[in-house]
Amino acid sequence: MLKEQEEFKNAVDKIIEAVMFENWLRFYFISPMEEEGNPDSNDEHLFLILSDKALKKIEELYPELLPMAMYMNKKELSFELSQKTISIYVVENIDGHIIPRDTAQSIMNSMAFQTQLELFNTWISLHEDQLEQGFSDFGAWKEMFANWQESESGHELKEKIILSKQGQVHKMTAQ
Repeated sequence: MLKEQEEFKNAVDKIIEAVMFENWLRFYFISPMEEEGNPDSNDEHLFLILSDKALKKIEELYPELLPMAMYMNKKELSFELSQKTISIYVVENIDGHIIPRDTAQSIMNSMAFQTQLELFNTWISLHEDQLEQGFSDFGAWKEMFANWQESESGHELKEKIILSKQGQVHKMTAQ
């Protein structure tokens, strides 16, 4: 049982890392561009644009995440692209590799994953101004998020999220 718990925790961590990386890409490499082929258009669309230098650095530091960067590079950003990028990464690199095949969806629906996701989204919201002050590499993001989770406010929020989710589960089972 201990091995299964460790594999589960590792899978949650890897999927959260993918979510964080996708967010990091959008946070620092977003670029507005006018609609292609329509010089009269005033509509700017947001694209993810990675320079060759940035791609080389990602390949050097985070080779396992490079496929996500390559997939998103030079594409117009949308919620659907974000979802698809993470889903493809999970299917091709986690499901059946780190965890048994076809279990990624149940992990992503788990309270552990949903709690981590909510914590990460809250961390981004709370630290957006700080993160915008200058470029932070992905490793720094991971470290800042981990440190925040270990802080008193991070622990308190995690407890509140867990209690809230347990209450939701209890309500659903009582109906």
